[in-house]
Amino acid sequence: MDMKIFEQLEQNLKTDGLQGSDSAIANIFLLKPKYNTELYFGQDFFLRYYHGSENRTGYAFPLPLKNSKITHDNQTEYLKNAFTYILDKNSNDAKNGDNPIRFCLFTLNQKKAFDKFLEENFPSYKVNWDSLRDDSDYIYLQKNLAELPGPVLHKKKNRVSKFLRTYENKWEYKSFPEEDIADDILLVEEQWFNERSNDVEKSFDEKSLLLEKESIKLALENHKLLSITGGVIYIEGKPCAMCLASPVSDDTLDVHFEKVLSQYAQNGGYPAINNFFAKTKDSYLYFNREEDVGVEGLRKAKLSYKPEILLDKYFGTLEKC
Repeated sequence: MDMKIFEQLEQNLKTDGLQGSDSAIANIFLLKPKYNTELYFGQDFFLRYYHGSENRTGYAFPLPLKNSKITHDNQTEYLKNAFTYILDKNSNDAKNGDNPIRFCLFTLNQKKAFDKFLEENFPSYKVNWDSLRDDSDYIYLQKNLAELPGPVLHKKKNRVSKFLRTYENKWEYKSFPEEDIADDILLVEEQWFNERSNDVEKSFDEKSLLLEKESIKLALENHKLLSITGGVIYIEGKPCAMCLASPVSDDTLDVHFEKVLSQYAQNGGYPAINNFFAKTKDSYLYFNREEDVGVEGLRKAKLSYKPEILLDKYFGTLEKC
């Protein structure tokens, strides 16, 4: 993988106002092998093209670079450069056969901005949009995850309390990368992976778990470049839970991975690692805990934390009016 691209991203990407998990530099890096993502730097924009399922195939919203002449109310110049590039590339590609222009992972605000841009600058084009609930990011207030206030989060607070009572005087929390705990993060992942591999019902996709395992290793190996942060819970000195995250923007942190070994999960391990980590990150206003990919249990768990924002994602195909 060409690390120079991600060095450029880290130095030049304009991230103001971004909240979607796909916009985190770490996710762009870690998901590149999975989606065979094509990356392109223009003069004032950055483009991604994903090769995935129908809702994950196409160009994501063009992201501005720090040298772009963009204001909160005017994105025209860099979008015009990006869209012209897309049209030119598609024209060249179309010589080898039909090649419709597709878009994916647009937030509602990005969809509205792009529709307005086309209407005002390229009125002969429009995008027919669609969305899947499975793709929506769950975004929470950091203070709510850290404090678990009020009756709606009372059950979560009780679960953390159960963890603290069960392992009283036996637990410890350490932060990454402040402390040298990368090996312990990998140990939790390895043991968690083995638990799933030994599941006789095989309710987990082993290929996806292997890809995730490799992503965690890559995240740790490149933690400085990707601004990876995280933490580990220990019980009697042994690691039992971990999480890894990285910034999307100055006010939003994206949680990429969260693992708890089964014997500790039943005693409140997941609410505990969630809560302990959130308490260490009060410089962020929001936590993005990503999508539920249509898994019923995961959806129920994410909704139970009462998200502040359910960030829908849109996909579509460009058509001539």
